[in-house]
Amino acid sequence: RQMCIRDRTTGRVVGAAGKVALVTAKTAGKVAAETAKVAGKGARTVVNMTVGKEVISLDKKYNSLYVDAVLNRRVRTKLILDTGCTDTQISPDIARRLGIRPNQGEQVSCQLADGRVVSGRAVNIREIRLGRASASNIRAVVLDGGKMGQDTGLLGMSFLDNFVFRVDSEKKELVLQKR
Repeated sequence: RQMCIRDRTTGRVVGAAGKVALVTAKTAGKVAAETAKVAGKGARTVVNMTVGKEVISLDKKYNSLYVDAVLNRRVRTKLILDTGCTDTQISPDIARRLGIRPNQGEQVSCQLADGRVVSGRAVNIREIRLGRASASNIRAVVLDGGKMGQDTGLLGMSFLDNFVFRVDSEKKELVLQKR
């Protein structure tokens, strides 16, 4: 899990907790500009969803909830649903399957839950789709060198914040509504 508390004027992380915390001294404008360059479009997020709500079934393995996701309309994968994660994260293997080059994106430092600091790349995923709900231009971090273990990624708040959402762990459901 990752969570960052950033100083709005400097962009520096002033507090961090969880599995991964991004540490960057870039200003918000610089990060947005780099994200826009990676996307090849603007950094504007677009949510596509029919009126009403979309109920997504979740799989539970140990204490984690997994969601079936389609990235860029071609890569199907299971991502850990992580509401404490600031940015969505993907493994180097998923990045490769999406056509993201290893040196693409802004280099960022990430602090893992055990205190280790690892490097990664901030990239933009053109689209993430869960069922009939999708959002485009989603910021994600590709952690270098297998730091994710066997998992293919985490679905974080960079996607979830585009919706009004509710997680029902008892029913194993994620309910998404358009903002």
